[in-house]
Amino acid sequence: MNYNNNDIIIAQSTPIGSSALAMIRVSGDSLSSFMHLIFGNKKTIPRYCYAVQFKSFDSKEVIDRCVITYYQAPKSFTGETMLEISCHGNQLIVEKIINEFILKGVRVALPGEFSYRAFQNNKIDLMQAESIGAKITANSQAYGVALQNIENGSVSEKFLLLKDRFLKIVSVIEHELDFNEEEITHLSVKKIKNDFQKMKNDLFELVKHSKLIKKQNQGYRVVIVGYPNVGKSTLFNKIIGVDKSIVTPIKGTTRDALEINIKINNVPFTFYDTAGYRKTKNQIEGIGIKRGLALLSKADIVLVVDQKNPTHTMDSMLEKGLINNKQMLLCVQTKCDKLKKGTLIGLNKIKLSAQQNVGVDLLLTHLSTIITKKLEGPSYKNIVLCSERQLVLTQEAYKKIEIIINDLQSGCTMDIVASGCRDFIDVIKELLGEITSENVLNNIFKGFCVGK
Repeated sequence: MNYNNNDIIIAQSTPIGSSALAMIRVSGDSLSSFMHLIFGNKKTIPRYCYAVQFKSFDSKEVIDRCVITYYQAPKSFTGETMLEISCHGNQLIVEKIINEFILKGVRVALPGEFSYRAFQNNKIDLMQAESIGAKITANSQAYGVALQNIENGSVSEKFLLLKDRFLKIVSVIEHELDFNEEEITHLSVKKIKNDFQKMKNDLFELVKHSKLIKKQNQGYRVVIVGYPNVGKSTLFNKIIGVDKSIVTPIKGTTRDALEINIKINNVPFTFYDTAGYRKTKNQIEGIGIKRGLALLSKADIVLVVDQKNPTHTMDSMLEKGLINNKQMLLCVQTKCDKLKKGTLIGLNKIKLSAQQNVGVDLLLTHLSTIITKKLEGPSYKNIVLCSERQLVLTQEAYKKIEIIINDLQSGCTMDIVASGCRDFIDVIKELLGEITSENVLNNIFKGFCVGK
């Protein structure tokens, strides 16, 4: 895809299909030549909305009554002259308006081409551009807030400050110290080392938090497991709010793994009901049990259910290697029908009655609380990296600082330290998009929607 051109581009920014309204974006430095076709002799003021009878450019047939906003370069999203046309959300109308421009030589935008032009015209950096793409598919509220902080430049600002700190250190080393450790006056090796250690810790926390919050956005797999007739399916039905699993007193009723997606406090979870774990000669039931056990290896959270001693069941499954301590394990004692409310014992055991719908809300609240607490970090509460590229480069920057610290500890000369600093700065520049290849840019923007 060739994003480097001066074409006027057009695309629908809202989803295709019937709706009350639709938005069409047009952008290009030579777009001003269309102004008289749209507005006639009316004088237009940038950033004002105009109610316009949009007519065919040639036949003058009225296509729709639209609201059009005019943006004059460079004060627009792309940095070019732009129009945003709001029309009725009938796809025939949208396509007719777009075709009027195409007949005059305007080209349909490539995926992400509007954002690419914004990046090329220094309206946004590469991290901000990536956040726009990620924001469209964000699943959790926390991730959405964090993406907003990338889009508004808060995260980039942190990296720019980090880059500036390194540039100052390099400046002192190269100009004031003149690569001679004996001339160190204003900046001691100890202080340099302490500064680098703090920056290294900051990057570690940022990567750690980003992985956690991205996991929260992807969602958590919760597998309900236990022996037959301990209340797994009843609990599953109460959690999801519908009778999806068949419940009978007959052992082995559940023959396959059932799943459903729900959100708890804006965090996505996928719950799985599995066949009762036991030895069986029934071939169909055996297949269901195997499928349930296969799900366990991919589970983030395991609800070990038993009506008497779920802890014993959990220990037995741990011993057999069916579950592991890296997973979040929660013992659920069911059929406690005399309880008036659920009982939480420590952090990993809860007593409830799914049949009486007692304690189910406590279980869900506890799950949500555990997930939320993982993200509690005052320094990086709303800061996140939103792409694999950003994570890889930040981890690379972390390694660069590690090398610099090791060089200082081993007594390397300051010219080697300065060289390491310049390597680190190059990584940050790549992260922000100050230096990057066309292939990398194409891969990033081609994954965007056309109207973005």
